[in-house]
Amino acid sequence: MTTHDGAIIRRSLEQPAAFAELYDRHERVIFRYAARRIGATQADDIASETFLVAFTHRRDFTGSEDARPWLLG
Repeated sequence: MTTHDGAIIRRSLEQPAAFAELYDRHERVIFRYAARRIGATQADDIASETFLVAFTHRRDFTGSEDARPWLLG
């Protein structure tokens, strides 16, 4: 059974290390998006910053299944 992103994020509120699952699941998508928008040389930094901000604001996530729109926003 696949765990939805919302469940991972909620679990990470009590177990912060669980957020790594979200990173593993979506990092490549975020990196590719950033690389298309600003170039590959800065895409690593943008992807890292995206997940840092998402981790900091994970209580604000209101979705249930796919966190990609939230991460890309």
